[in-house]
Amino acid sequence: MADYSGLFIYICLAAAIVAVIVAISGSLSPSRPSEAKSRPYECGVSEMESTQHRWPVRFALVAMLFLIFDVETLFFYPWAVLVRELRWTGILGIASFFAVLGVGYMYARARGALKWR
Repeated sequence: MADYSGLFIYICLAAAIVAVIVAISGSLSPSRPSEAKSRPYECGVSEMESTQHRWPVRFALVAMLFLIFDVETLFFYPWAVLVRELRWTGILGIASFFAVLGVGYMYARARGALKWR
């Protein structure tokens, strides 16, 4: 337990510093909201029209498909690093992974999920 006493003191000191900074910023910050402060503002230009509109469902679908296929490609790097050690087991494993990925892509394409209408 004596080995961890320095770590415990460090964590307590870090938590105390965070608490003090949050308390000071909360007490010093102005909190007088107005209509002008609550309007959207980007790059020095105020919005002329309302920004409260609906996004098309197609946008969400394409975004989800992108995330799914993008996260799946993250599995290729560790496989590429260990391909010599895995030998045929690794090649068969990645081949089955490509097959599942390809079936998913073909299904999404056949359903028209990648067409923007």
